[in-house]
Amino acid sequence: MFEEIIEKIYKSVIESIKDRKEKLKLKQEEMLKDPKRVSKILNNIRNEHYPYLICKGEYAYLKYLFLCEDKESFINKNILSDKPENHIKKNGSNYDEMLWGHINWETMFKDVITELSKFDTSEEFGNLFDETLVDYAPYANIKYDKLHPKYARTYIFPDKRESIRQKAIDWVYPGHDSEIELCKRTFYEKFSGKTLRELNKEFPDFISEYLHKKMPNAYSFGKRVYEIHNYLSGFVAYWQSLDGVQYGDIPNEISKKEALLREYIKYNQDQIKKLEEYQKDFYNLNSDGKLADEDDRDFSQYINMLLRD
Repeated sequence: MFEEIIEKIYKSVIESIKDRKEKLKLKQEEMLKDPKRVSKILNNIRNEHYPYLICKGEYAYLKYLFLCEDKESFINKNILSDKPENHIKKNGSNYDEMLWGHINWETMFKDVITELSKFDTSEEFGNLFDETLVDYAPYANIKYDKLHPKYARTYIFPDKRESIRQKAIDWVYPGHDSEIELCKRTFYEKFSGKTLRELNKEFPDFISEYLHKKMPNAYSFGKRVYEIHNYLSGFVAYWQSLDGVQYGDIPNEISKKEALLREYIKYNQDQIKKLEEYQKDFYNLNSDGKLADEDDRDFSQYINMLLRD
């Protein structure tokens, strides 16, 4: 799961070490006590003894690649003559610059969204991802997964449903700088001060935390659409369940009730259509993106308050 994305991060780490090695004009034997280990790191060779590319003690030595600005200062520190723990006491154990400083965040963002879009909704990540798409009102309007089975549903051709879903992905994950920054910030919240060992083990947790941040907020037009559907599904199922009890032998009363139900359903469907239109209109008025974005939440709250009134 997410193996290709993790592999790209490994490659970015290797490139960052190569870049510093070349800039400082260092030989492999000047970087680690075992030059063969440098070769294996630079060639991305991992095995059962070094499953995470760099072992714990090696981080303390390799950090000097990013602490020194030239070969002379690096050599003068005579780093290989001291123990890793002493270097850790002196420099700390945060290796963010070496490990995450060269990640292409735009590429990683696109890779994450592409992979998430391929998960089935029956899977944990597929379900989480799908829930975030409810922020897009037209998609919320066709998402019936959790509604009462007696609720009337409009058939939508698979191709059209997939087309609307893709529009929802583009809406919720447009790739704006602010979106990429949220992904980056969530990543650092999870991995700052950690190593590649934790990257392999906790990357799915990072994805989960990111998706939870992307859930529709209380003022989402799409969430409101789905809430109307959810309410209607229970309402219709409740009243239909009373047919045989209250009106089993009074056909005319049944007819009146069904007419009233159809009128009430149409009223809510019209409300859903208006919410879709409002979302589109407010989006067009907002040059930076949808109003559910963090910076626009106060304005979004104000608009929805007016709509409720």
